[in-house]
Amino acid sequence: MGISIKPTGFEHAAAALRYWTRRQEVVANNLANVETDGFKGEQAFAQLLAGATGPVAGTATDLRTGTITQTGQALDVALQSDGFFVVKTPMGEKLSRGGTLALNGEGHVVDTRGNALLGEDGSRPIAVPVHTAKIEIDAGGEVRADGNVVGRLRVVRPAQGATLEHAGDTLFVASATTRVSNDERLIRQGAREGSNVQPLDAMVDMINIQRATGGVQKALSTLDAARGIAVSELGKSAS
Repeated sequence: MGISIKPTGFEHAAAALRYWTRRQEVVANNLANVETDGFKGEQAFAQLLAGATGPVAGTATDLRTGTITQTGQALDVALQSDGFFVVKTPMGEKLSRGGTLALNGEGHVVDTRGNALLGEDGSRPIAVPVHTAKIEIDAGGEVRADGNVVGRLRVVRPAQGATLEHAGDTLFVASATTRVSNDERLIRQGAREGSNVQPLDAMVDMINIQRATGGVQKALSTLDAARGIAVSELGKSAS
């Protein structure tokens, strides 16, 4: 009967490497989106699951408001309050924090990817008549074209207990939402919200992760070398 050699610590070291690798992926994505308008960073944390041999990386979205920059462009909008605008995409309705908007050929207000901003009137996009000279959006989201009301931006927040996940760099999907009342909103026309990722903090986090990853890789190499020595010595004893 053969003898199974199972060095102590191999599974724990491998689990730790998977954990730090996942954290590195999260921080790298945050850093890649430091200049992305409306981007919300992800925060990674350790969690212990039943039956796991080590920590598992969980993630949560950091919903803090990014820096608001005044642009003066009528179709730039930013939310200084919590909540999300709703856009219509080929994959269904998604949540957005706004940003640089424009009018498409049909007069619909769209984001940089062509997704139409939806109003509170069902699933209809906000539409502005052709040749409109002045577009106004008030703090509650009411949109006026040359003084005439053409709709109100839909603003929602995840319902209590609902999950919120990234659906691309700046879009989100929630398992359930509730309407944000008009008096709770603070919409700024002519402004954009930047990424809420703090570059210096993310760089420090990346350095710490790389050091931790190097330590785990060294431990795995040591354990592998020990296994090789054990197998060699066992072979000599058996001969």
